[in-house]
Amino acid sequence: MSARYAGAWSPLEFVEPALITAVAVLCGLLAVKLRSGRDWARRIVVITTAIVLAVAILTGAGTNPGTGIVGTLLFALLLVMLLLRPTRDWCDCDAPRHSPKIDSAAQPPYQVVASLLILWTATAIALYAGSAALLALAGDEANMAEEGLARIAGAAMLLALVQGALNIGFSFHRNWARWSTIILAAAYAAWLLIAAILNLTEDGPGPDLLLALLSLVPLALIASMASRESRKWCRRAAPES
Repeated sequence: MSARYAGAWSPLEFVEPALITAVAVLCGLLAVKLRSGRDWARRIVVITTAIVLAVAILTGAGTNPGTGIVGTLLFALLLVMLLLRPTRDWCDCDAPRHSPKIDSAAQPPYQVVASLLILWTATAIALYAGSAALLALAGDEANMAEEGLARIAGAAMLLALVQGALNIGFSFHRNWARWSTIILAAAYAAWLLIAAILNLTEDGPGPDLLLALLSLVPLALIASMASRESRKWCRRAAPES
């Protein structure tokens, strides 16, 4: 439980362990899929491991004596092992030594894998940011500004949960989840563009470059979700993976 809220009978004391549990479940699921020869799982782990290593080194967390250096070495070893030929062959149905379960697996196209990686990353960021904001505001004296931030944080977490359900539906070939995600991504892009145009700066109203650049993410996601590979993925009657 959260050390700050433990024993307070507040739902906030379950936020941190719930996030840690979700990360553990996701890692376990990727490990199971990787053992079954899913190449999309290998690629996701490679990408996320490389990002974690880069962030850890750039922020200095991965160079701290003790756990920092040990964690960096473990992630680097994992990255090297995933890129070696035996691991690639294990996830390649044309290789002589591939996983015995690979032939019955429904392998999603790389376009679908990229879309799901973006979607789950955005979902995790929204959950983390919303829960962190709620935890930071919970112990402080409430005022109008903090109440507004709390509502925004709660809305972000609610949208993240809805998006997580849509991600699962898209993973299981549900076309309604694909269309719902496209509609939500279009709303996010429009909101970011409007906020970029109307954002107030010290010199008065003017476009905000960061928000404008962020709007490219949902636009790229819309293009990916509307692609032929994504449409075909939601029409196929293959076994669910």
